[in-house]
This record gives sequence, C-alpha cells and structure tokens, in this order.
Amino acid sequence: MEDKPQQKKRKIPWALLYILATVVAVVLFGVFNREFGNVFRTFSHLVPGFLFVSVLVTVAYFFFEGGITRLLMSSQGVHLSFGTCLKIALLGVYYSYITPSATGGQPMQAAYLRREKVPVGTSTAVLFMKFVCFQCAFFATALVSFVGMYPRLYAEHPALIPFIVVGLVINGGSIVFFPCLFIKPVLRTLCRMAKWLVRKLRFLERFHLTDAVDRFEADFGSYTDNFHQKKGNLVLGILLSVPQFILQMSVIYFVFLAFGYHTVNYLEVLAVQSLLQVSVSFMPMPGASGAQEIGFSAFFQDYFVRDDLYAAVMVWRFFTYYLVVMAGALLVVGDQLHYSRKKKREEQP
Repeated sequence: MEDKPQQKKRKIPWALLYILATVVAVVLFGVFNREFGNVFRTFSHLVPGFLFVSVLVTVAYFFFEGGITRLLMSSQGVHLSFGTCLKIALLGVYYSYITPSATGGQPMQAAYLRREKVPVGTSTAVLFMKFVCFQCAFFATALVSFVGMYPRLYAEHPALIPFIVVGLVINGGSIVFFPCLFIKPVLRTLCRMAKWLVRKLRFLERFHLTDAVDRFEADFGSYTDNFHQKKGNLVLGILLSVPQFILQMSVIYFVFLAFGYHTVNYLEVLAVQSLLQVSVSFMPMPGASGAQEIGFSAFFQDYFVRDDLYAAVMVWRFFTYYLVVMAGALLVVGDQLHYSRKKKREEQP
C-alpha cells in the first residue's frame, strides 16, 4: 500500500488571534460604555483632512526608518536601494507589531536582508545599532517629557508615575546592554556559550551550527573594525532618530485636530504621548495591545472632554497600529509572491 503524504500541520497564528481578541474586547467595552451612543455621531463630525495628515506623518516616519537603515548599512559596506530599505523598515515594524514584546522585528528583517545577500551577522549588527539609535531618541524624549510633566502627574495622576519610571529604567537599560554586544570579548563569550550548547545538544550538530556561529561572530564582529570611521554615521543615526520618534508621537496631535480640539498645546500632547509609549513599551503583548488602549484612556482622559474618549481611542489606534498591520500584511504577501516568481525564473534553464 502506498503511504499517504503527510499533511503539514497548520500553525496557529496566536499573535493575530490575540490582536483580534483585543479588538473584540475594545468594541465590547464600548458597547457597555455610556459614551458608545456618541461614537458614530463623533465619527461623522471628524475632519478627514487632519486624519489624512496623520497618515502622511506615519509615511514620513517610515521614510526616516528606511533612510537610517540605509545609512547604517552603507557604513558597513552594504549598499542597498532606498526602496529595499523602506520595505525592510515596514516589514520590521509589521513583525514587531504582531509578536510579543516586539521580538520578531529584527530577526525577520535579517531574514529578508539575507535574500539581498547580506550576511546574517552583518545585518544583525546593523539592525542592533539601528535599534540603539532609536532607543536613544526614545529615552531622551521620554525623559525630558517626564521631567516637564512630573508636577502635573504628581498632582493629578500619581498612579501613572511607577509605570513611567519602570519604562524609563527598562529602555535606558537597553541602551547600555545592546552596545555591550559590540565589545569583542563579550561577543566571543556569548558565541562560545552558543557553541557549547550545540555540542551538548548533539542532534543540533548535523545542522553545522558551530560553523554558523563562527561565521556570525566574524560578520557581527566586523562592525567594530575601524569603528572610528563609523562614529559619524552612528551619531547621525541618533540625530535622525529624534525627528523620527517625534513624527511617530505626533499622530495623536492630528487626531486631536480631527476631533475639533484646535487649542490643544502640541508640545504637551507630544510629551503625554511619549510618556504613554514608555509606560507600555515593556508590556509582553503583541503591539502592547490592550495596554495601549487602557493607557491611552488613563493618560488622555483629561483632554477628550466631550464624551469622545472612546472614539478617540479607536481612531488613534487604527491610524497608529491596525493600518500599519494591514499594510504590512499586504506587503508580506506581495513580496513573497514576487520572490517566488523570481526564484522560479532563476531555476529555469
């Protein structure tokens, strides 16, 4: 008798299911909220022009993401087109949004860069430095915002302060931790531990992981070679990350304008949004779903005073999260189809 071909087990998309569950929970919360009856009336009075501007701001954020990635890649001798770096940027944000604690962004970017013939060690080193650049801008902006807003927070919302402090400590610690990987003795020690683990787990040896770790160490460690020649690009990456982070935090300002709050102070809204971001950044859910919505309600409850807080949460989250997830999913599918066709053409005689 012929053996039946084994069917592949379908992977359960837990991250996407969690995001869907969050959407359902937010909708149910609104149904049982007294503000729900005003939601559709509020939506009908929104100014579409300001919502369109918020989309443009998000697009500008991605242009910075792609440009900084291209800058740091070129410092390593890897020359990619701006379009390719822009695609890598959107894919990185997409996978960060659908994985717990944004852990999937950099690994998937390294996988896609592998298609561009970029060694994994090199791409990982550059992506780590890109992350450090953004974290520096994030931490500095959030710290300045916390100092400026502390008196008001202490007087009106003291319960939010511990979440902000924990977020600052964790994000500040990441700025110290990840650069330590570029210290060659530290990198060498970690690679030796990885090879020791491979030797202990003998079934892994058939994958030639020991050689892979050696190649990774050589490629990753090459970033520190002639590091003084790369300092200028690294500093420029940090400086460019400041307006990039400000753009990301500015989307909420145009949501305010769309809701008719024309007298709101831009710098104050930027500061509050930065504090919201740092207070939920360490949450282990995909895209900090759930925590973002609850945090928004806590931080901005004194600003949306026309029974439109729930509607504001929905609009803000759509333009800062769900729209990016949908665009990223379309890009993943389109890019995979393009890559499959390209591989078929290359395999043909």
